[in-house]
Amino acid sequence: WGTKDKEEQETLLSKKREQNGSCNCKGCAVCCGFAVIVFTLSALVHLNWQAMCIGPLFHSDDVDALRSRWAVDAEALRRAAALATPLLTERALPNAFGWMTNVATGGVYFEDMNFVQGFERPGCWSLVEDTFSRLLGRSEPKWKPPVAGESMGIQSYQSYAKERFGQEFPGDFMQKFYTGGRVPSWEDNEGHAFGIWKLHAVVSTSRAAGIDPITMTYPLEPRVAFDHRALTKMASDGFRYFGPMEVQYANNGFYGASVVERLLQSRRRSDLLGMLMTDSVFGAHLVYEKGTGRFHVDLSGMSVYQPIPGYAALGGKASFERDGSSLRTVMLEYQGKIYRNFTDPEVDRAYEQNNTRLGWRMAEGALIASLLSMTNLVMHVKDLHLEIAAAFQAVTVDAFSNQPKHPLRRLLDAFISRSVQATNDNMRLLFDFHAADFSLAPLPHDEQLKLIDDAIKKNPLNLAEMDMERYGQIRHMDPAWSTREAITNTSRWGWRWHYRSVTVQRLIAKYVECFLEAEGMDEDFIKADSYLTDWWHSLVFHLPSLRRATEKNPSWSGSGNEASRSQLIRVLSTIMVWVSWIHEDVGHSAAAYVNNPIYTPMCVPEDGVGVPLRSWVFNAMAYRGFVFLHRSVLLDEPPAFWFDGNVESRKCFATFQDSLRSLGESDVAFSECDKNGFFSCVDRVETAVSS
Repeated sequence: WGTKDKEEQETLLSKKREQNGSCNCKGCAVCCGFAVIVFTLSALVHLNWQAMCIGPLFHSDDVDALRSRWAVDAEALRRAAALATPLLTERALPNAFGWMTNVATGGVYFEDMNFVQGFERPGCWSLVEDTFSRLLGRSEPKWKPPVAGESMGIQSYQSYAKERFGQEFPGDFMQKFYTGGRVPSWEDNEGHAFGIWKLHAVVSTSRAAGIDPITMTYPLEPRVAFDHRALTKMASDGFRYFGPMEVQYANNGFYGASVVERLLQSRRRSDLLGMLMTDSVFGAHLVYEKGTGRFHVDLSGMSVYQPIPGYAALGGKASFERDGSSLRTVMLEYQGKIYRNFTDPEVDRAYEQNNTRLGWRMAEGALIASLLSMTNLVMHVKDLHLEIAAAFQAVTVDAFSNQPKHPLRRLLDAFISRSVQATNDNMRLLFDFHAADFSLAPLPHDEQLKLIDDAIKKNPLNLAEMDMERYGQIRHMDPAWSTREAITNTSRWGWRWHYRSVTVQRLIAKYVECFLEAEGMDEDFIKADSYLTDWWHSLVFHLPSLRRATEKNPSWSGSGNEASRSQLIRVLSTIMVWVSWIHEDVGHSAAAYVNNPIYTPMCVPEDGVGVPLRSWVFNAMAYRGFVFLHRSVLLDEPPAFWFDGNVESRKCFATFQDSLRSLGESDVAFSECDKNGFFSCVDRVETAVSS
């Protein structure tokens, strides 16, 4: 019996253990189910909270609202033709890819980079913070006065790169161009620094695993048909801060397509390039040949740089003739082939029925990509950021560090804002994290650095030649083309980009002259003031373009030792129009091209078929998150410390603002902007190279 009792007890214990285990499993299932419900509810609450406080994940903007009917109908035919091919259309998109990319960049990086002191941040918590700050009188101003005794430390880019991220870049210019070693305390940098730190963590982790993140954008597949709605959706869904058709912060929206179509409809629908050279910043690259009466753009030298695999090489040439108020393309040359006939039925069929660029359309697309590369990589990054703006700020801050209320220091404050912050971070993003690939040109980053170095050696900048009063002469342009009469005459061509730039430079020159007079800065003051003299010597040394002007055009700029009052006005007005007005043309205004990959592709696949999805989404994300940054503008209310109680100098700035505002209200070259043109409106132009 003893053995039997023992067996019964063991059986009972076994059953009890099974019952307890069953209860535990049921308990775990209940707990897990409860956790899933709580997580789901939390996620829904968070998403709805974000939707209320910032914006929705998905946008219902009518991207065709301002587009021409003929263009929408043609796109519908291309969309239908693509259904029988692997090309994607709005009916079949990898929405998760676009959604995750935009959520990540919108939630992780956009707020860090876009919002700085003095600007309202979206979000309910930010609203609460701002409300209490105002009640307590602690709200942050956009502008803070410089701190006496504080300097930035001027150093070469090579020195900065070795010191800050432990590497050296190829190119002699890295040792010969200068920046500031630190961001000054009166410009907040916490958001920027945190955003760069997060990017560094992602890039370094990926590289440790043997993958350079930028190479994830290299594959050409999948591709999207020439379908503007599909491309817009892929670049917008998942991004909360604004929809594609909102002109918000420093983003000009997805209006490039409608602007192109409206202008094409009013002229020749097929001559896209001629229209762009007439109405956009691309006009800056034109040269006139008096003997033939033709205008030329020659980018054939870019063909030597090896493109990213699968993408078309850069390069090409084009010639134009005046035809009423527009330029008409009369010749295209690309990869050894010359095109003069732009009505080829086979080329048109390939474009409309197969979403493919062939023949002259391929040459046109590659030349537009080359114009964008030259504008983004050379004019924007090399000329403005790397060569001029950062050094201009660092020299000015350091030269007047012990005299921050000096009138020249106060005059320049608006035009040097955040230039070192923007340039140093951009250098790391572009050439250390390799974001230059695609975003500046369809070239690997090392090829881009080589292109920059070659451009400096072959065509070094001379500040005297950047003066808008001389810019046209060097290109053999008739001054009559840069007048309001030429722009408004429907039977005559006008050089719109230059007219805008020279008009604003003249306003800036008047402002500088007025300010100097109001502050008592006459010839004797300029010659005798030691701070101004030291600043001039340092500026000539650290700005190669100014040094070159003093050597080759001393009557324009003055010598390396001193400048007269009139020469100082010329130098300052030239630098100021480039770092503010022209920087806007090549910076924020680029939305009209970047957000328009069908008409103005930044990169073209070698076979001409469709739009590669990865490079497109990357470019849209990169510009929205790191280029189109919300910063102070020329028409903002100025801070009192710029004038140090001088009523007359304040009047000078008010007159400048009134004149600029009047241009935006009454001059068609300035009022056709944002939704209606290729340029930003005057009330949205940055004061400096601050993004």
